[in-house]
Amino acid sequence: MHKTTVERTPFGRGITALIQWAIVAVYVIAMFMFAGQEASSAGFTSTLLTRWLPHLSRAEIRQWVLTVRKAGHFFAYVLLTVLVYCAARKTRKLRRGALPFAAVFAFVVAMADENYQSRLPYRTGTWQDVLIDGMGIGLAVVGIWLSARMRKESKGVTKEDAKDER
Repeated sequence: MHKTTVERTPFGRGITALIQWAIVAVYVIAMFMFAGQEASSAGFTSTLLTRWLPHLSRAEIRQWVLTVRKAGHFFAYVLLTVLVYCAARKTRKLRRGALPFAAVFAFVVAMADENYQSRLPYRTGTWQDVLIDGMGIGLAVVGIWLSARMRKESKGVTKEDAKDER
């Protein structure tokens, strides 16, 4: 099969890889833009939850704010890790090490994001949040690894079944 010029680029599988890396870039930029907004602050979240859940006490609202914000950290980095992994799998030079690359990339973004937040007047950047981000990254890595392993095992079983039928 004839390879096009686009397929010979360092991006591997051409336009698909470019689109996937563009999605990663937009997602990371959106994360930083959201962190830079006052609407991302704990105070704003508290005000919003108080309005939506007026029957809760102040202590309950504080607990909900903490839960919602930490869950946001966790799942944001699960998604980032998956997006980077998918893009790296389409990139020739990263294909074999796509999973560790995705984990390191997401962790570097997490550290940069917390550093950025620590410089904002209405945000606090904490290493605890980096650890929560890391747990999200870890969940994504384990999920991707298990998924790949299960696919590999099911292909092996299918090949063995085909041999048994002969």
